[in-house]
Amino acid sequence: MEKNKSLPLIFITSIVIFFSFFGCETKKVAEVNIGYIGPLTVRATDLGIAPSNAMQLAVEEYNSNRLNSEPKVNLYIEDDKWDKNNAIPAYNKLRKEHDISILFISNTDGTVSVQDNVLEDKVILVNPLNNGNVFNLLNKNVFNIAKSTEETNGLVAVRIIELGLKKVAVLQFPNDYMTSATQEVKRLLDIAKIEINIIPVKAGQTSFTDQLTLLKDENYDAYVFFGYKEFGFAMKEARAMGITAPFFGSTVLLDPEFYSNSEGAIIGTEFPFFTQADGNYTRAAEFLTNYENRFAEKPSSVWPPMQAYDAMNIVLSKLRTINETKDENTAFDDWLREALYEVNYYQGICGNIAISKKGASKGIYFSLYKFGSKEKPLTQITR
Repeated sequence: MEKNKSLPLIFITSIVIFFSFFGCETKKVAEVNIGYIGPLTVRATDLGIAPSNAMQLAVEEYNSNRLNSEPKVNLYIEDDKWDKNNAIPAYNKLRKEHDISILFISNTDGTVSVQDNVLEDKVILVNPLNNGNVFNLLNKNVFNIAKSTEETNGLVAVRIIELGLKKVAVLQFPNDYMTSATQEVKRLLDIAKIEINIIPVKAGQTSFTDQLTLLKDENYDAYVFFGYKEFGFAMKEARAMGITAPFFGSTVLLDPEFYSNSEGAIIGTEFPFFTQADGNYTRAAEFLTNYENRFAEKPSSVWPPMQAYDAMNIVLSKLRTINETKDENTAFDDWLREALYEVNYYQGICGNIAISKKGASKGIYFSLYKFGSKEKPLTQITR
């Protein structure tokens, strides 16, 4: 009789073990959906098309060699036309149609616009192109795995000081990134007691004759163009007016339309930039070869896809471990946030990257280049 009475207990115990085991299996994360918002049309397309390709390449490489215990990753892409007003609609579409839990976005203004939405939805946001003081004010779910806006564009001010130039005009596009770049140049030039005049322009402006005429009359000995392809027209107009002072620019000068709009006046412009020589040359060269093989073209500007590739791979490296390290009671964004805080000395193609508790990366350092020619635009400046 005692033996028979024990059978129900054995049966119940077996059932509990069975469901406990298979219950844990069903809670494994099988797929993770990631969204990307960037400029695929209108303006600054070199900051959207190549980065989206690079991230797609990283995801394809991950999916092709992931273990069965590691989640599949899907990437969905939306075009914001480099306009902050498109960020929230694009984000809402990605959430509604694809239920993304991670968002990558290139535009600094768009990052600021969507930050409250991602926090409310428990989504982790990564800007893979920009990183600067403006991000220090954003919430805990925002990460910027990229170059430093201030450190990078400050190279322009350092160069102006080195050349002994004393009167500087800055034409500035109206967005957060170019504003931050301009303010850092102003800060450094103010310390050096160099006169600076900041001229805001309108988005989409293609004629700058009125501003340039006034600047020419005041004999400025340096012109800084902190903006996008439309400033090619400004360069052409300036040279046509007889302005011979040296030109300086930002990190986006290799947009092919910048050159065509300038009709060659861009040649000689000095600007901060990043190539495989500034990072891990061997790994970067391999990436660029794989990129060309996959997409049948070279990126016109290499740093945006290089940074995007590193940023995506950092996130993917953490997703590989999710089924081993994430507790079922921990929210996805809490888990990934803490995992990204642990990134230290990640050996990417752009350098050795670390992420601080503010969500900002360090380890990507730009150099100063000169626009040489249409065929060979990059010449590194020896200083």
